[in-house]
Amino acid sequence: DCMRASRSEFGRRRVLAGIGVGVLVSACGETAVSESTPAPTTAASTDVSGFPAGETRSAPDFTFETYQGADLVGGETVQFSQILAAGKPVVLNFWAAQCPPCRVEMPEFDHAWQAAKDRVLLVGLDVGPLINLGTRAEGQALAEELGVTYPVGTTSDATVMQRYQVLGMPSTLFITAQSQIFRQWTGILDEASTTEFINELV
Repeated sequence: DCMRASRSEFGRRRVLAGIGVGVLVSACGETAVSESTPAPTTAASTDVSGFPAGETRSAPDFTFETYQGADLVGGETVQFSQILAAGKPVVLNFWAAQCPPCRVEMPEFDHAWQAAKDRVLLVGLDVGPLINLGTRAEGQALAEELGVTYPVGTTSDATVMQRYQVLGMPSTLFITAQSQIFRQWTGILDEASTTEFINELV
């Protein structure tokens, strides 16, 4: 239930269209939280507090090629497992240059990250080149245009969306310091909700 799963006011906003995987998604399409019914098998079930209620999923590895923020992730081209090995929780956002909801969301993420970057790392993964929703150049240009300061980049791994069970765009995963997927959200997140989920994560 969309309204029940979201505990914030932004639930009334809706994603304009399902992008990249051909599905229509709501901005409060969280798949990892279930308060009274089991979550879909596509994500780990969590209770109302956000803590794991049963088995969790380990975050799959992939090669991350940075557009910006190489100093924060350990290099221009690194394994995502190396980023996780630093021992800080990670917020991983799947986005694309030609995804209008992603454009709306990215500045919201940046505001939330600015207030929490001592506790968590936010990583923006541009999958536009993998799903024909923008080139690498367009992705880099969008990040610069929006002025986001968190690390953003892309990957050549065409299996990354399937392995992370991404059902729509944008999608965001909240990953613990132990590399476990704590929460998965499909749709737009605003600053307040991102901050709320970060506080639960850390």
